[in-house]
Amino acid sequence: MLKMEKPSKFALRQIRTIADFQYGKGAGNALFSEDVTIERSRGTNRIRFIYMNNERICSFRVRDGYLVLSLLGGKILHKNGLGYNVVVNLDAEPFVRKGKTVFAKHVIEADEKIASKDEVIIVNQKGDFLGIGTAKLSAPLILEMNNGVAVDTRKGVEEEK
Repeated sequence: MLKMEKPSKFALRQIRTIADFQYGKGAGNALFSEDVTIERSRGTNRIRFIYMNNERICSFRVRDGYLVLSLLGGKILHKNGLGYNVVVNLDAEPFVRKGKTVFAKHVIEADEKIASKDEVIIVNQKGDFLGIGTAKLSAPLILEMNNGVAVDTRKGVEEEK
């Protein structure tokens, strides 16, 4: 394991800017306080993981440099009303909590800005946080389709430990 370090002011500003771009204005400040730590890759020295109190908030997806949320990161964004939400019906809720795929027929609402491959927050009809995942379709397609995968769930709240 690599050594965790405090990010420089430039690195902190950089990761906050990426979060604001990806999840909306204010996401960077919500996710990354002054006391976060980072872990860099050995070969390239790029930031790979970001932690708060030794718990991972997110990592960088190598192929495109986007942030990939952990459950903690998803909870932080959800608590602050940020990020892209996908609302699922009651039938899908127990499965999503266990980290199972979200099918288009179970989606009630989807943030209109969602594009394919965006990182999303999955919630139930009451607005309770259920998990995080990657959108497989854009929001209009998710809502239009009656079958097929809408969100590839990365982690559900019942998989936490």
